[in-house]
Amino acid sequence: MPSEVETEQLCRSSLAALLDIDEGAILPSTSFASLGLDSATAVHFVLEAEQRTGLELYPGVTHDYPTVAEFAAYLGQRLGSA
Repeated sequence: MPSEVETEQLCRSSLAALLDIDEGAILPSTSFASLGLDSATAVHFVLEAEQRTGLELYPGVTHDYPTVAEFAAYLGQRLGSA
């Protein structure tokens, strides 16, 4: 099971690649909305998270966990129970 830091790093690297921005600009407290993540981009982000973790996630997960830290904690929780 990846650590919380590793899970946050996975999210940050995925977002940076998807949005073509510097990974260092994405802090754990960064909200997806402030990054300009729209619904289409959010779907791509969630699909990549599914592929990288092996979890099945629901499409609206980024609305329920709207920051990198919250989303990473959710993934960590799910990975711990998987």
